[in-house]
Amino acid sequence: MNALTEYGKILRHYRVDNQILLATMAKDVGLSPAYLSSIETGARPVPVGLTDKLTARYGFDAEMKTQLMKAEAETNKALTINLADASPEAIDATVMFARTVKNLTVKELRDMCAKMHELK
Repeated sequence: MNALTEYGKILRHYRVDNQILLATMAKDVGLSPAYLSSIETGARPVPVGLTDKLTARYGFDAEMKTQLMKAEAETNKALTINLADASPEAIDATVMFARTVKNLTVKELRDMCAKMHELK
């Protein structure tokens, strides 16, 4: 890794704008300051659950959480989805989508995104 990531930029920007010390934020989410710093600088991947912990602790709105989740997926090249409370149908749809997303055209993906935005 070792290149500044979008996740790190967003997180550091939020922290600095809100005058939150690195050590304070790290403690709030159960990380060492060095580990949080390494996430901000892109030296380490974003750990699973960090975005949820940050959202819970700092009250991020849906837009900020979505921005962080997108940046997390981009940074880690992976995305973890919590399906603990999901219906069997939601789990099936999620797994099917995950298996086929690479084969969809840009138009198909845009159409799906548009439809999902309508459902919000």
